[in-house]
Amino acid sequence: MKILFLAHRIPYPPDKGEKIRAFHELKFLGARHTVDLYCFADSEEEARQQIGLRDYCRRIYVESRCRLKMVEGAARSFLRREPLSCGFFSSRKFQSEVHRALATEAYDVIFVYCSSMAQYVPWPLATPVVMDFVDIDSAKWSQYAKRSRPPLSWVYEREARTLAAYEEKWARVSSSTIVTTRQEAALLCGAGIPPVQVVSNGVEIPTPRDRVLLEANRALQPFALFVGTMDYLPNIDAVEYFAVQILPRIRERHPELSFLIVGRNPTRRVRKLGRKPGVVVMGTVPNVEVYLAECVVVVAPFRIAQGIQNKMLEALAACKPIVSTPGPAAAIGAKHGETLLVAETAKDFASAVVALLEDPALCCRFSNGADFVRKNFTWHENLNHLEQLLLRAAGSCLATTR
Repeated sequence: MKILFLAHRIPYPPDKGEKIRAFHELKFLGARHTVDLYCFADSEEEARQQIGLRDYCRRIYVESRCRLKMVEGAARSFLRREPLSCGFFSSRKFQSEVHRALATEAYDVIFVYCSSMAQYVPWPLATPVVMDFVDIDSAKWSQYAKRSRPPLSWVYEREARTLAAYEEKWARVSSSTIVTTRQEAALLCGAGIPPVQVVSNGVEIPTPRDRVLLEANRALQPFALFVGTMDYLPNIDAVEYFAVQILPRIRERHPELSFLIVGRNPTRRVRKLGRKPGVVVMGTVPNVEVYLAECVVVVAPFRIAQGIQNKMLEALAACKPIVSTPGPAAAIGAKHGETLLVAETAKDFASAVVALLEDPALCCRFSNGADFVRKNFTWHENLNHLEQLLLRAAGSCLATTR
């Protein structure tokens, strides 16, 4: 099978959610089929990372984006009453390259990763299309609007509305539409929309090995941990919520507890949290696994959340106790008291963390996280399903041998 793979960001290195999923999809499909990858990069330096994908692709086209061009594209989309997300990833040069590839190659299927890339599929459709929405982004923008003030809330509301219509259009005409969770699939149900397929994420179980926490950081123990890209609004909102509304309640009983925020590109809002008692903004660290191994609890205090939080899967794979708000826990099918602890309010969240600090037996109850992810989140099983959807879309009767 020949696959044209369109991605909004180069899936390498696989160091953040959207890149991790795309990388594993590309790696899996590239080992079994002929894949041509066309994608964007945020810089020339990032574009050079394509060398890490050459083993999985026959052809790679990476276009570096200019910030000014992205803003201009979004402005044009605004005037045309189109989703700003599409304008943000619009490029005439990219469109020309994709159309050239389609004119010179007989692809069996076009695999579109992220709704913003659907704009590059020629209309009317001449090649079957499989859409991996990953998450329903229109719902995310709607959540952004609820957490923002005018005029930003107005922009977010507009994006939620226009993107929802765009997502529905492509869900109707695609041979197969994919999301990461049943909750996401339910958001895309409607008249004329075929059943939406769920292809979940996976996680790799870490190999046990000696990990040494730097002496300077050992003084921060015991610590609660949050890991994520820290210029992403849902992550920013989550750490603010924990640092401002939850951590002070915990420190009333356990003043020794620190809260470590680990992840690249902390914004000014995040860095300011470092002024609060017990909050340490680490930024980029050489080895996240070290902090994961040494923390007493991983916190997932998301108030804005769509789809699967990969860092929760990684924490479960490392057999760490987690306290989460309801949405992210439901997305992975984790039950309160069995796989993790779920807390809906700041008071309940603080109480759950305190309970873990004071009850070693309770912590031990959550030491089976690796079994949970082995059962539900293996890349091989989930991507087998993806491959079958692509084969079906391509009208292939090929039998795949495992």
